[in-house]
Amino acid sequence: MKRIIITVSDTQHPLAQDQDIDTIEALALAAVRGGGDIVKVTLYGNRELSILVSPGVPITFVVSEVPEEDRDDGDLDSPFVPGSDFDNDYEG
Repeated sequence: MKRIIITVSDTQHPLAQDQDIDTIEALALAAVRGGGDIVKVTLYGNRELSILVSPGVPITFVVSEVPEEDRDDGDLDSPFVPGSDFDNDYEG
């Protein structure tokens, strides 16, 4: 599985495995060309991040191979803590 890490300014954010780098790059480029806009991505851990993309804000992408993670499905209703074995499936 590929893990994409987006760095905005100097802050790294690992993306959920279903995120499409080509789509995110296109949205970021359109935002810059339009003077600025919000680009939303889903992070590893199934959390949403809204990024204000504008001219002068450096954004980089790094893609690497990582083991498959079943919990990393992009479901914002099922967040989890990356690196933890804890499943957020308590039904009390």
